[in-house]
Amino acid sequence: MNKEPKVAGTEDAPLVTPFQCTVKGFKVRRLITKKRLGSEKLTLGISYIDPGCKGYRWTFKDNDEVYYVLKGRITLHYDDKKLDAKDGDAVLLPSGVEYQLDNAGTETAMTVYVLTPPIE
Repeated sequence: MNKEPKVAGTEDAPLVTPFQCTVKGFKVRRLITKKRLGSEKLTLGISYIDPGCKGYRWTFKDNDEVYYVLKGRITLHYDDKKLDAKDGDAVLLPSGVEYQLDNAGTETAMTVYVLTPPIE
């Protein structure tokens, strides 16, 4: 593996629909992946969630995940509970937690997400 530092430009990563996403209003840019930059330990990306978007249920059985809210507000639903997070908040999702992210706000929510180990 090449041990040189690399820069992942946001505009260089295509804006795509997340894996198995079944609702409109969610897009991601996968900035650091095994395929793009050779990362063996994590995946890093940016999520864009349109205003009023209700998410879809999702889980990573073997991956811990973190969401850092750059802009807006998100609501995370899991089990029969919910958490609200706003600009500057970070949310840890341990592996195996099934969850849904919603944007009840009036602006597009932007989050940075990290998964370990990487998914692609």
